Amino acid sequence: MSNAKAVLDRVLTVVLTAALAAFLLVFFTNDGVFEWAFRRHQNTLSWVVRPLLILPFCFFAYRRSLNGMLATILAILTSMFWFPAPMEVDPRVAEFLAMERARLKAGFDLQNIAAIVFVAAFLVALAVAFWRRSLVWGGAVAVLGAVGKSAWSVLASPEGGSAVLPFAAAGVVALLVALVLASRFRKRSGRKD
Repeated sequence: MSNAKAVLDRVLTVVLTAALAAFLLVFFTNDGVFEWAFRRHQNTLSWVVRPLLILPFCFFAYRRSLNGMLATILAILTSMFWFPAPMEVDPRVAEFLAMERARLKAGFDLQNIAAIVFVAAFLVALAVAFWRRSLVWGGAVAVLGAVGKSAWSVLASPEGGSAVLPFAAAGVVALLVALVLASRFRKRSGRKD
């Protein structure tokens, strides 16, 4: 990597990290933004997009692109408000999001700290698996993450948590299909990376 490219890469890392921090700060400190985002998050298109955004995260980890991974995390976080608020809301979606809203407003209690640790550990394990170019370990981590998210959703919101299940399952199936295709491509091309 040339010196100028390395400098630009570091600058982009700082910009993306600052954007993530700014988003989280505004999201958690501005009730208007928080409620606006959750109204739009009732649109299940955001529920479709979020698990699918794990695909580029894995790709960028595989390509060892920290900036790609940071940009994908920013996309995952902001995808909750990419789509307009729906005219009608599935009652299970409303129930689940009401629980999620309450959890996020509860501050740093033990349950939220455990959730933060779980999400961070999932993302780190997923990144490490793909950074090391292990499609099998990456797939295993993705499946464990989807099972963990699904279990937490149902336990935390018995009535609404089941709304998450088809989206989590579809996301992990899409990733596993992509991994099978990537594995076949690697074998055909004789690539080891």
